Amino acid sequence: MSAARCLGCLVLHHLPHTRQPPHRALTPLLGGRGTVHSPLKLWLDKRWNASVSWVLPQGHETGINIYNSTTKTKVPLRTHHPGLLTWYNCGPTVYDSAHIGHALSYIKIDIIRRIMTRVFDLNVIMVMGITDIDDKIIRRSQELQVSFREITEHYEQEFFNDMDRLRVWRPSLAPRVTEHVPHIIAFTQGILDRGLAYVAADGSVYFNTGAYGRYGKLFPVHEEEATAAATATAAATAGIKKSPRDFALWKLAKKGEPSWPSPWGRGRPGWHIECSAMASHILGVPLDVHGGGIDLRFPHHENEEAQCCAFHDTQQWCNYWLHVGHLHTRREKMSKSLYNTISVEALLQQHSVNTFRLFCLLSHYRNNVEFGPTSLDQAKVYMRKIRSFLHDAYAYINGQLKCAPLDESALKMKLVETRAKVKRSLADDFDTARAVEAVMDLITLGNRELKKQSQGTSLDRSAGSMAAICSYIHYLMEEVFGIHFPSVSDASNLSLESGGRLFQVMNAVLELRDRVRKFALLQDTDGQTALSAEEVKDKKRERMPLLHACDHLREELLKSGLQIKDHKGNTSWSLADETTEQKKGV
Repeated sequence: MSAARCLGCLVLHHLPHTRQPPHRALTPLLGGRGTVHSPLKLWLDKRWNASVSWVLPQGHETGINIYNSTTKTKVPLRTHHPGLLTWYNCGPTVYDSAHIGHALSYIKIDIIRRIMTRVFDLNVIMVMGITDIDDKIIRRSQELQVSFREITEHYEQEFFNDMDRLRVWRPSLAPRVTEHVPHIIAFTQGILDRGLAYVAADGSVYFNTGAYGRYGKLFPVHEEEATAAATATAAATAGIKKSPRDFALWKLAKKGEPSWPSPWGRGRPGWHIECSAMASHILGVPLDVHGGGIDLRFPHHENEEAQCCAFHDTQQWCNYWLHVGHLHTRREKMSKSLYNTISVEALLQQHSVNTFRLFCLLSHYRNNVEFGPTSLDQAKVYMRKIRSFLHDAYAYINGQLKCAPLDESALKMKLVETRAKVKRSLADDFDTARAVEAVMDLITLGNRELKKQSQGTSLDRSAGSMAAICSYIHYLMEEVFGIHFPSVSDASNLSLESGGRLFQVMNAVLELRDRVRKFALLQDTDGQTALSAEEVKDKKRERMPLLHACDHLREELLKSGLQIKDHKGNTSWSLADETTEQKKGV
């Protein structure tokens, strides 16, 4: 295979052929240009691609293995530039509100981006295209009888507001299609110049899959399958397209639709070329990573790859395609067209951001996920366990929780083991579920140590190992996974803002509450031991309202973001992570 490819390169190297100047409008930030195909090169490309659909790129190792959708194997992730990863991600078509299927997809993409940045120290340049002109947007504007720009501006802002609430990092750049029409026209012209597109009788421009010869790289499609899949399109363009697999690069304008001038008449961009042109203009060639939902693999990503390989005269435009599984409800893909969606707003009225992000972590990004009434239960259990451990650990560090001396050696060894296991899991195609399980094992050991009862009078504390564990969990959960748990420093900063009074007030409240609880439970004096069992029962019944009052105080403080936890013999407090989550009992 490699020998055949080298032979082809040698032949081409000695063949004279002409080159056209690159399109100035498509000069990318990171370099790259398009060239003209010679007939022999097109023939050799087709022969080469018959046996090779993907090539491991030359470049710089990242320490990550990533799933290759083309070969269906895990391969080393290499970047074109050292320490720099270019990533184009398909963004929203802004004609309606985002739903939780979108939320899951963008959160999983966000987590992978955070892993690359925070764990593997890559400078990730992420470009996310905003589709602000297409058939759905035009139909919506006609239904509401408003400008298409009013529709797109409203829903674009709403989309980013939703992503901010979900703690999804904003992209490095978010280009809009309507702002890149000149680049799209130049890109279309470049493909025409290479003889790989044609102007049809209706004035639209179509990509010529037959002349290209390498269609079906990401998702092999036989002619009859393509014909069946494109029945509706073929019927609408009967006698216009040369093949059902051909797709529009530029659509001739219809009456009343938004349009732009072009060499082929007024019209608007086709769907697939938008991403190709914007990604090429901003990021150049080759592109390291391209992400999106699994439903975009065909035809959208297949068509993007075909267009870019044609324009840039290359065998491989994007080196790695990253596809996120769907969110299903009742075994159906969640989709606006199926009327089975749940809005992001509705989600956040019932569940916290922390819980939903952890729910996303507990499944592999490539897997489809079923969403139902009990889907978040496991995430809620884990949230309670993490929160409870951090509360107890900080109580121990601050001297509020007493226990037998910790096994420092075992805790430190487990922390080192966990850090290594988490990094291995994340390097293995971003296996977040396995990484979370490793953290839960660490917490299990930490809880076991904190629950050890002292057998003697010694209550010496050695808080170093526990502080190191808390620090690591906070770093991993917040910086890498986007899940926020209040830390000791959060409470300290809040106390400093109040002039140090928060700690004083809370410690005084806890001391009073502790005395009241002990009185209600008959734990306040040694004299209670002289009471008969019946007298003890009567006194506890009389003092029960005091216990209810203590519980009520705890609930009211929780609503204000302050969490109280009763231990054997004393009480501790901390900042609560999310009041919505606490109210739902998560």
